[in-house]
Amino acid sequence: MSTTAQRAAGLYDVSDVETFYGTVQMDRLSIWFADSPGCWSCRRLRERYRLLAGTYEGKVEFCRVGREFAPAVCDLLNVGETPATFAFRRGEALDWPWPAGVPAKSRAQYREWLDRHA
Repeated sequence: MSTTAQRAAGLYDVSDVETFYGTVQMDRLSIWFADSPGCWSCRRLRERYRLLAGTYEGKVEFCRVGREFAPAVCDLLNVGETPATFAFRRGEALDWPWPAGVPAKSRAQYREWLDRHA
């Protein structure tokens, strides 16, 4: 992970396009979470990803982007509404099983998907 990515409680705050491209090209799974300040659903989902980041440390990169600090990366991801989640490995976008902004019902559902792809 580039030095321009700041780690905050398990999530990397990625602000530049170079770090984005470098991370999505890795063999390791990367989960990209787009959020915005003042969004209650975003705060809830951010906390869930922080917990999962601790569980999958060394296996999955959990990255956070937002319009306020990473507008170019949000444009590349085509972020519309927040929260939004994207998954990549080796430059390929993976199908994220839940619609943007709709969190899974339980952490176990996330873990099941991550265990299959990590």
